[in-house]
Amino acid sequence: MEEVVHIVATLGRLAVTLAGLTTMVLAQPSMTARDYDDFYTTVILRAKNGSKAEWLASYDPVVNFVERVRKDVEALPEPTRLALARAVHDNGYWKRQEGRVRDPGDPFLGATFKADDAALEGLLTRAGYDAYRSRYTQGASGYRVALEAVADRGALYKLEGKDVPGLSELPSDTPIINANARGWDDLLADAERYGNPRERADAIMKNQLNGIASALALLRGSEPRSDAEMDYATAVIWRYTGHYSNKDAWEREPLVRTPYPQLSEAEKVKDRDVWKAVREALKAHPIPHVP
Repeated sequence: MEEVVHIVATLGRLAVTLAGLTTMVLAQPSMTARDYDDFYTTVILRAKNGSKAEWLASYDPVVNFVERVRKDVEALPEPTRLALARAVHDNGYWKRQEGRVRDPGDPFLGATFKADDAALEGLLTRAGYDAYRSRYTQGASGYRVALEAVADRGALYKLEGKDVPGLSELPSDTPIINANARGWDDLLADAERYGNPRERADAIMKNQLNGIASALALLRGSEPRSDAEMDYATAVIWRYTGHYSNKDAWEREPLVRTPYPQLSEAEKVKDRDVWKAVREALKAHPIPHVP
């Protein structure tokens, strides 16, 4: 009997060891520095958007490579993934939205209203008020509020401390509240208020994956690239992955059709803070290259 117990215990320890080894293997990236170099030289530098046919010619090579990088990111240790996600969110989406929240002429208000529930009840429509109060039950993707939920626009924005030009003329579908419009730490803390915090946290992480993968696709080559090279390559990637229109983007997304030299300087450098923040995060959380 003792011998059986010993065998069972040994098998149990072996299973734990194998599980640990499996986790270690899964956490390793699958691509070499050469893969990243080839992506830059044979895909990025050859991608053109002078016509729809030219744009489509590089669609699959770009999208498929970024997807491969995403899979590597998903397999990274959690501390590394969280550090990269923070870099992307705080220096990308949130930095832009924070500017809008602070702009007294912008109708966007952030993740929540400043007013308390008692005040909001008289400013929102009944449907809007009920939806906002039950916002944490609306799914893992997070809640949204548009102007259609506001019954008294002037009074609400006065209470919010904003003076928005042409407020009464803005379309009813104008977004004014977005659950994701807060800093990374606050965003993760707020996930605990959802019915399924783990599901919400996973959704938040998923929102950052394209940004992380796009930056890593350019940062993990054998040689560092200049700011100008990174800005250009990032713009090329976002022609294919920075929207939800897939292969219909040529007709739907004007920036997809815009030659790089014709982009504004602000547009060219809009993601520079993001990839630089990812580069800094990699210093504290280095990802080993595949031999």
